[in-house]
Amino acid sequence: MTFSSNGSAQLHNDMHNGETGQVQGAPRCQQGEGETFLRRQAKVAVVGAGAAGLVAAKELRAEGHIVGVFEQAGQPGGTWVYDASIEEDDLLGVSDTRKQVHSSMYENLRTNIPREVMGYQAFWFGETFEDSRRFCGHREVLTYLQAFAKRFDLEPMIRYNTKVLQAVPVPVEGSPFGGPAWKVTTQTAGKENALSTEMFDALVVCNGHYTQPRLPKVEVEELYTGHIMHSHNYRTNATFAGQRVVVLGAGPSGEDLARDIADVAKDVFICARAWQNPLWASDPTPLGRRRNCVRRPMLRRLRADKRAELDDGSVLEGVDAIVYCTGYMYSFPFLSETGVISVEDNYVHPLYEQVFATKAPTLSLIGIPWKVIPFPQFELQSKWVARVLSGRAALPSDAEMEAAVAKFEEQLEPHGGTRLQRHAHMQGGEQFAYNERIAAACGEPPLPKWREDMYRATGTNKRERPEVYRDEYPDEALVAEARKWEEGQPQQLM
Repeated sequence: MTFSSNGSAQLHNDMHNGETGQVQGAPRCQQGEGETFLRRQAKVAVVGAGAAGLVAAKELRAEGHIVGVFEQAGQPGGTWVYDASIEEDDLLGVSDTRKQVHSSMYENLRTNIPREVMGYQAFWFGETFEDSRRFCGHREVLTYLQAFAKRFDLEPMIRYNTKVLQAVPVPVEGSPFGGPAWKVTTQTAGKENALSTEMFDALVVCNGHYTQPRLPKVEVEELYTGHIMHSHNYRTNATFAGQRVVVLGAGPSGEDLARDIADVAKDVFICARAWQNPLWASDPTPLGRRRNCVRRPMLRRLRADKRAELDDGSVLEGVDAIVYCTGYMYSFPFLSETGVISVEDNYVHPLYEQVFATKAPTLSLIGIPWKVIPFPQFELQSKWVARVLSGRAALPSDAEMEAAVAKFEEQLEPHGGTRLQRHAHMQGGEQFAYNERIAAACGEPPLPKWREDMYRATGTNKRERPEVYRDEYPDEALVAEARKWEEGQPQQLM
């Protein structure tokens, strides 16, 4: 089903009536100082008050929209809110009915990019709150996000302990926003039998993608008695004291958790098909503080007798536990019946520039790309969404957006390309050209060059010195450039 309707629309009187915000016509309009046109004012629902939801709320309000943020937790921060509890009934996260824990933070987590490059443009993260390390712990990031919310007075817009159960598109004839309105049903903690329904002109989804585990295709014999879990449920290394542990996956989580576990385990084996540095595949050098962690080929089978068979035919004896560090799946259960977007092999589509749903452009998703510097990208995406809704920026025609999606998909395996479909949203070095496109689309200058340079320098340092890159870094000149940039920035108002 498609709800898109690009093109001009007449402006009508007040479009909302009553507490539920029933859509009746077109939006109120306002004129900014020095502007020669009327900005549209939309009533916008934002799902989630993590790093993406907070900056979305800020930018939407700055553009003059009416904003309601729905957050299922009792505080802002999203996945950065450390939760010591785990999904004890389902450590692999297989069941849809399990008692779900949102956060995937573990106790000893430190960022893998420096604080200067990590922060929003509008709120410098170069100064210390409590943790002075450049690659700080998760609590420092949460403190930063909560300070951001306080600085821009975002909390009055947030409805805490409120979960979005369903969001349904409602056609609006002649919609000035180019798509449907949204009927949003929510449930407040402690009031499970009382559902609330409200109408919005637009829906901005910021629910993160570090909650639903993605599991590997590994044969595990049914009688295997060892410990099996996904990194989503990893909090501390205490469970693995004295054990022989396989960590499956060599992305940032796999590399970090393997070292954390190795502090107490007897032996740790990182098993993977690909490595962040290709030279690591043939490097037998032990890792970790105790030098009891090694890299090995991919795991093929885990036998009942605790023998792990690897892709090269070798066998690891006496494997007591396995931790899957194999990433996460995008999940939008509240949109499951709309038909507006689909998730296939972790590819969310159809989205124009990985933000706007082409079938209903009043639906936007912030934070879909991964392997990026997230916060400043969220910020640019949020500015774009806010300005498209107000009319200060315009989307291409429906046909042009569909053509852009088709061109994007040409690179994916199912469409004849070479890129794995599950890696469709992985950007890495591509993020910088992408960010420039988004900045241009919403009339913003590009991000300063030092951000890209610092990100690339960090990546090089990490590949060359994975054991110490968080504490030894040869980018002092870039840090000085970042601080000079910050000193020249005007203080942002609300």
